[in-house]
Amino acid sequence: MDTTMPSGFYDNGITQGCVIPLTIFDDTQKQAILDALPRKKHRPKIGIVKDANFAVILTQECDLNAPPQHQPTIELAIAKPAKRKDERLILAKNLHKIHVLHDDIGYIELESDLIVQLEKAEFQQAIIEARDSVISSNHNFKNLIIKWRLLSYAREPFPHKVNQLIKTTINDSEDTRLHDLLTGNTAIDKLVAYVFPENEDAEHYYLALSLLLYEVDDDAKEDIASEFYSILEDLHGKSDRVTILNVADNLIDAPEEVVEVDIYPEPAFRPSDIQLSDFFKYREYNVEYLCYSDDSGERIDEED
Repeated sequence: MDTTMPSGFYDNGITQGCVIPLTIFDDTQKQAILDALPRKKHRPKIGIVKDANFAVILTQECDLNAPPQHQPTIELAIAKPAKRKDERLILAKNLHKIHVLHDDIGYIELESDLIVQLEKAEFQQAIIEARDSVISSNHNFKNLIIKWRLLSYAREPFPHKVNQLIKTTINDSEDTRLHDLLTGNTAIDKLVAYVFPENEDAEHYYLALSLLLYEVDDDAKEDIASEFYSILEDLHGKSDRVTILNVADNLIDAPEEVVEVDIYPEPAFRPSDIQLSDFFKYREYNVEYLCYSDDSGERIDEED
């Protein structure tokens, strides 16, 4: 019987987003993972690489499948089963941790401090030989993790006065509608915003906020839009230095730049509802540091 094993990851069905049980690695490889952790305080903590945990492949397929002499490293995120789903850690809402649902495992927790770059040559054979233990992932699982990592580099800054207005509303203990909508509704892809001007020292700002949804049905869209519009109406009266364009009665005093941009006014929309030229007027408004800044949940390296 021919026992020859294809040498590449791709030939063995191992791609970006695959989940590797840490049981496949020997003690030397586990120590190499600990030594590669970016924060020195984590390196002595053997619980990080206990057998119940996993490694998620972050390296893109072309780099992953390239031979070690051409692409010498592989990037892995060390993960653990989540004891419980934390709404504040789903959908890439927290830049430091994420709870992501895997069809075969359930929710797992990844942490930005536990991402490592390893020598591919030292790990490739072990991973390929254990290919039957490697767990493949669906498109949504992989894309959500990629989005989570990209937000560490690509989130957009907004003027402080705008941030303060939104932060106050999200953290309002008496009116939790905005917080609950952003953290609890899985039909929402992201909050997007248009703001003018963008400099910090402006006397007045003009702000449009909308929710970009996944391709939900019309009824779901209208329910979300109605709820968010009500929130925007209340938001409009909370600051005399910020005009909410979605609900403003008139723009007589607005600068010419605001009037001419002709911002798409709907409080919620799906990709199929809007022209690409209108969408590019918006930027993603990432609220992670406004309402998810507390270090919720236990760290992945803590013992049970």
